Amino acid sequence: MIIEIYDSQSLNEISNLFNNIYPFLKIEFYKKPHLWQEESSIANQLDLNLTVSEISKKKNHTGYMEIHFWQKTGVIERYLKNRFGLNAQIFRLHGDEWVQTVGTDELTLEEQNEIGRNATYNFMHGNDLQFEKEKSM
Repeated sequence: MIIEIYDSQSLNEISNLFNNIYPFLKIEFYKKPHLWQEESSIANQLDLNLTVSEISKKKNHTGYMEIHFWQKTGVIERYLKNRFGLNAQIFRLHGDEWVQTVGTDELTLEEQNEIGRNATYNFMHGNDLQFEKEKSM
């Protein structure tokens, strides 16, 4: 997957392009960066209607980002920061809520998406794995 990033592009457009490929993942953007495996503060979360040029301090915002299923989530976040000046945090859908992938930055996009798919499937279909385990005893 290749995402083109340019000055007048909204953060929402970037997030949607990413989410179309990884439906159980999303990207949020922040005023301040976070450290590896550190949570981003909701107080610093940016409005997705802002454009790249409105928030990035980099002089050249235009470019392409190649994203592969085997890349680690932490690497994607770091690349967005280093190349485009965007402080990003990847989230994973877990049932009916989005959780930051903090502590799992070493997992690939494919692994994160699969974890989200399984957690959401179990939530939507009422699969309580502990209950099923006890039920079979």
